[in-house]
Amino acid sequence: MDTELLSRKLTDPEFLLKKDWMIQNIEFKLKMIDLELSSKYKRTIMQKIDHRVKKPDSIARKLIKKGYKVTYENAAGKLNDIIGLRVVCLYSDDVYKIAELLKQQMDFHLIKEKDYIKYPKKSGYQSLHLIFDVPLIYKETEEFQRVEIQIRTVAMDFWAGVDNQICYKKSPEKMKKAETELKNYSNVISTMDRQMLELRKKVESM
Repeated sequence: MDTELLSRKLTDPEFLLKKDWMIQNIEFKLKMIDLELSSKYKRTIMQKIDHRVKKPDSIARKLIKKGYKVTYENAAGKLNDIIGLRVVCLYSDDVYKIAELLKQQMDFHLIKEKDYIKYPKKSGYQSLHLIFDVPLIYKETEEFQRVEIQIRTVAMDFWAGVDNQICYKKSPEKMKKAETELKNYSNVISTMDRQMLELRKKVESM
């Protein structure tokens, strides 16, 4: 299957309807988790929830990069992030509170967890990634959809946005210095996250 045929499959109205249905279901769960945590801790937990469905050309590039043929079957079976959601919160400890409640959902089957907060990428990227299989009941069928949920702080989200804008599709030669500076700024943001968490705890104990 070439990229054009894959694109037709991934832009089929029923395919997109299922993805939208899945996103709305997960966002509802996240909002309920936010309500539970906000009520328990008497403060705002989630700042925002974003979502996206990976575009066909991006899916094709990722399949090629991973050494797979560009087919719908490989896209559905080999890629974990066709459906992606991002949760942004204020404090790093809230990241793990949200993640714990997600993992307690009976219909969410955890496939993989990648903690780039405790173990940042070489670039300095920080975020917690959870990959789930989530059931989708559509008409008379039930099928599992693979979903990636990223959870990070506002500061981590800011860094990731800057990194993506500065480095996306730039040549490695031109980006070497910028990447070094971005890595340093990631350390600054990590320190700030810890200090903000300590400040919040200090205020809560007063």
